[in-house]
Amino acid sequence: MTYYFIIDLHVDFYAPVTRTVAILRKHFVDYFERHFLPADACCIAGDIANDYFTYVEFLKFIAEKYSAVYVCFGNHDIITEHLGRFGADKEFATSESKIKYFLAEAGKIPNILLLENRIAEGVAGCMGMCDFKYKHSPAASEIANKILWATRWFDARHWKYMQNNADKLWRHYDIVFRELTAQRPKIMMSHFLPLEFEMSERYRQDPYSNFFYFHGAEYLENLDDGSIWQAGHTHTAIKREYIDPLGKKHLLLCNPVGYPDENPYAEYGLKREDFLVKVE
Repeated sequence: MTYYFIIDLHVDFYAPVTRTVAILRKHFVDYFERHFLPADACCIAGDIANDYFTYVEFLKFIAEKYSAVYVCFGNHDIITEHLGRFGADKEFATSESKIKYFLAEAGKIPNILLLENRIAEGVAGCMGMCDFKYKHSPAASEIANKILWATRWFDARHWKYMQNNADKLWRHYDIVFRELTAQRPKIMMSHFLPLEFEMSERYRQDPYSNFFYFHGAEYLENLDDGSIWQAGHTHTAIKREYIDPLGKKHLLLCNPVGYPDENPYAEYGLKREDFLVKVE
């Protein structure tokens, strides 16, 4: 069975601001042809759209293209703030209420499996979170990282998720990662990346890089040999093999569309065909 892995769609940066479905779908067709490939199934690991309407309409569209579409949330999907061009015709008091809305809408769409903290058909998914433990310099600290996140970072400014309590958020997803990987899915999806994907040299001294990653070795070790972990968030395409301490091999995939002015494939010379994978 072939799977196409893709992430960081940011569809509303490419489509017009409209509530007319016919206009949106016309743009979806062009977007699909430029960024997707035919396969039996598709895995989309978050950041479909800031805008709730575009998000749901894209799910309806993409459900027609594959026999199964597995989706997890990204940090942009669960924002409650309205960012200018995205309008304000529907309000969400909390990120939890937006998540609940999306889960209900996805449940109405054939072929869509929206995975937030669950596993279906051998594919597990959750948004994930950073663990605040990465240090970009010897002077950095976990406490300083949390303060910077709470006062400066996009998520803390635009989420209303678990009261934006950094400790609570990480404890939640730490448990989720443990529980999902203990079920040994053949494919694990998260929006945030395990550090085992490796960080580009240009980001290693940047204090904001801390907010994309978590230490994932122990979760990867739970998975079987030959498993796949899909993640993204950084808008840099990555495909590499990771060998865990037990000698098991895991394929790590990150295939972002990113924003219109970006070229995610440039750094490592990859192309979208590299993310069409046969899974036994």
